[in-house]
Amino acid sequence: MIQRLLVIRFSALGDIAMTVPVVASLCKQYPSLHVTMLTSKMGEKIYNTVLADMPNLTIRGINVKKDYKGIGGLNRLFKELKQEHFDAIADLHDVLRTKWLKVRFSLQLTPHASIDKGRADKKALIQHKRQDQLKSSIERYRDVFSAIGLPVEVDFEPKPLASDLILAGKRNVGIAPFAQHRGKIYPEPQMREVIDGLLKLDEDTHIYLFGGPDELSKLDEWVQSCPQRIHNTAGRQMLGDDLRMMSKLDCMVSMDSANMHMASLVGCRVVSIWGATDVRAGFYGYRQSPDDIVSLPLPCRPCSVYGNKPCRFGDFRCMTGITPQRVVDRIVQKFPDAQPKD
Repeated sequence: MIQRLLVIRFSALGDIAMTVPVVASLCKQYPSLHVTMLTSKMGEKIYNTVLADMPNLTIRGINVKKDYKGIGGLNRLFKELKQEHFDAIADLHDVLRTKWLKVRFSLQLTPHASIDKGRADKKALIQHKRQDQLKSSIERYRDVFSAIGLPVEVDFEPKPLASDLILAGKRNVGIAPFAQHRGKIYPEPQMREVIDGLLKLDEDTHIYLFGGPDELSKLDEWVQSCPQRIHNTAGRQMLGDDLRMMSKLDCMVSMDSANMHMASLVGCRVVSIWGATDVRAGFYGYRQSPDDIVSLPLPCRPCSVYGNKPCRFGDFRCMTGITPQRVVDRIVQKFPDAQPKD
């Protein structure tokens, strides 16, 4: 009988966020099971913000590349983990570091299971050899727990977080305009037109810009067009504050990025813009509506699972072809009282 379970997922931030609904459901459905979530420092902040009241869950956030570098560092990490006497290991990452940890635990006869990332299916999708929806990452995480004898029904209910952050408008829209790769970023001039269109809805619509510290100065430039109603949070608040603010927004506009997944965890509606990547690869936000996807049905899409490939045409038409008005219309469709002002 499994009483102590180690779950591992170090990166990326969006993938870590997608583990939350599954781990939360697991802890709820197996109250006598104690789960230790081994993740990154940023992942620890997500868990501690969203699942702070989960009694049978322990979060351990580490900087594995810095503090447990190389084989020697991983062996040291294993020795630390071995002291916890885990009954099983759920590897939701399946990279070289986690494979090595599993080798060490295998020598202790500790059962384990790893995620099947479905690489062949995803390759077939971007080669246009199949068109159907693939398993989501959440389903793949769920399969790992089933493989070690802990089947789980994912029933996590996203809820707004308690917050003393004050949002200025009666209609508050978040915008997270960046992503890791060019193929997942809506062009800056067009996104600024989206902001202009939203500001015309009425005088009490406010925009909140989200990003990392490296994007602070760029987004500060965006604020200058309407400093009373555009607010830049990038680099100015902690990740937990980002999550609390997202939970109070009326809508978040995001790329295929971690912000989509974080907003989903706190019950915020997300209008997501997709270019080189596609929701069929399995990375859509938890419980988000298909009606809030903005993309173009181009024969070249998707061309990449992660958006890290160059555009074969050189113009990223999958993104540039999406008009700002289409994005605004998608946002406004659930704001029945919003009437653009000339």
